[in-house]
Amino acid sequence: MKFAIAGTVLLSAFLYLFLTSFQSENLAYFLTVDEIAAKGKELNGRGIRVEGKLVPNSLKRNPEAMKLAFRIQGEKSTLPVQFTGVPPDLLENGFPVIAEGKIDKEGVLVAKNLMVACPSKFEEMKKAGTKVPGEAAHDAMVRTAKQKEAQAAN
Repeated sequence: MKFAIAGTVLLSAFLYLFLTSFQSENLAYFLTVDEIAAKGKELNGRGIRVEGKLVPNSLKRNPEAMKLAFRIQGEKSTLPVQFTGVPPDLLENGFPVIAEGKIDKEGVLVAKNLMVACPSKFEEMKKAGTKVPGEAAHDAMVRTAKQKEAQAAN
């Protein structure tokens, strides 16, 4: 009888841990910027991870509050991101970043984690003097995306 009760308690504990692990805040869907824009408010409050390039001249720093605000771009759209904490060293315009967090009601990704994708590659680029995309290249991409959206709407 003692073994049956102990077995039931252990089985119940394992079942509880198994079921609650799927409700974890650490569970995040990996999406593109364009997928997030397409899904809209459906993603509010859900954990997501997204990769995109930092939009040139969108990075705003508040060193006293340790806050960053910037936009990341996909092929057709951009996503605003807010981050509080110590930023990665190589966070610069045009570099791919990976942000992980939740979308708030205004459609802003409130990131808990922020990383630069493949930082060693970009250290080599900087040493070699390779330029990252500038503001003009970004503006051209945005104009092209808007034209495609307008054509798709017609």
